[in-house]
Amino acid sequence: MKSIDSTKPLVGGEQKIQEYVDRIRNGESEDSIFQGLPASFKSGIEKRLAEQNSEVNEGVLEETNGVPPQYRGLDSETLDFIWTIPEYVDPEKTKAQKEKKARVLASLREKESTELAKEERQKADKKRIGELRQGLGVTQPIVGAKAERQVENQLISIDERKKLYGWWASYELAKVAKQQGIDLSQISREDYVEFAIQNSLAIDDSQLRMPPWQRMCISAQEIVSVNKEKKSKINKGIDQSFEIFSRNIQQKAGEKDRVLQEGIKVRQGTKDSNSWLFFGINKSLGGNRGETFKSYVSVKDLNILTPERFMQLMIALKDAGYNGDIKIFQDLSGQGINLNDQIVMHGASQADAKLALQVAEKFFGADLDQKSIGKDEVINGEEKSYSQILAEKIKDAVKPTPQKLI
Repeated sequence: MKSIDSTKPLVGGEQKIQEYVDRIRNGESEDSIFQGLPASFKSGIEKRLAEQNSEVNEGVLEETNGVPPQYRGLDSETLDFIWTIPEYVDPEKTKAQKEKKARVLASLREKESTELAKEERQKADKKRIGELRQGLGVTQPIVGAKAERQVENQLISIDERKKLYGWWASYELAKVAKQQGIDLSQISREDYVEFAIQNSLAIDDSQLRMPPWQRMCISAQEIVSVNKEKKSKINKGIDQSFEIFSRNIQQKAGEKDRVLQEGIKVRQGTKDSNSWLFFGINKSLGGNRGETFKSYVSVKDLNILTPERFMQLMIALKDAGYNGDIKIFQDLSGQGINLNDQIVMHGASQADAKLALQVAEKFFGADLDQKSIGKDEVINGEEKSYSQILAEKIKDAVKPTPQKLI
């Protein structure tokens, strides 16, 4: 995609906004970039993106029916799953992007329907030809799945790897792991980071937040397939129970009295969130923090994360003397199965974050899957989550080989 040059030099904040815009247009997650930015910056980025999108609308995007560059080539079902629309500062922008996605998906489904009918006709023709060959006693070599697997598992060079980013890097990393006999779903997030660096593949914070099972998927289609399987295993009663719990907590967040019981309260920010439920335990966090120590956990089977079990965890944290916040997803079957950090505990201190992890380990026992401890920081004036910091570490370590001038 061509970059759009401005005839006017950019200075100060405008230059920083353009840097963010360029990163988004190169495939980096808007959610990860927007995290921690002030509203004025988010608004400026959205405005600049809208301006640039309108300029290229008749060009590159029109040629691909509006599919974002990083998602081209995906089928409609996979595209619907992996193309997420963030909640922008401007609600009209969010609405417009969701409507655009709906139009693109409708167009792609219509195209797929036409292609499917064509494929069915081709299959019927091949079947008739096969029957004719069989009747004449003519045999033919069978290429079979073996050749397909050889192509599928073929690895690319180091220089080619360094050109990949995000999801495409993660798919190639899964191929490397399979060839080496390594199960990436069984290692820690930090070890996953080191494995990516060792193999020159720049996964980003979106992959670091995904559930461990996704690390071994070599395509978006495989992720969608396994996601369906895991979603089907969620007990409908538990899913509905969590949905009711989530609605009640969001309602509670807008009330004057947000205390659930002594030492446990709903954080007010929950009412403005579209993804998390926030709670304060004992002496919860204040604002304007330069750094926040945090610990993460996930469980092997989401069916154990009932509202009652989560409340029991918060009581265990309170009784252990933990001071800080805790958050959990709002949607169990939709959001929960796609997270590595299903429960995040933001400690008032490093000791609190460590204590929270110890309590969670004891509380969940054999049900515990992943665990980690990290720190959000302010770097060069920007708030960075632990996942973003790890992603930056990978990005800095995995740099494309400079091209030699001829």
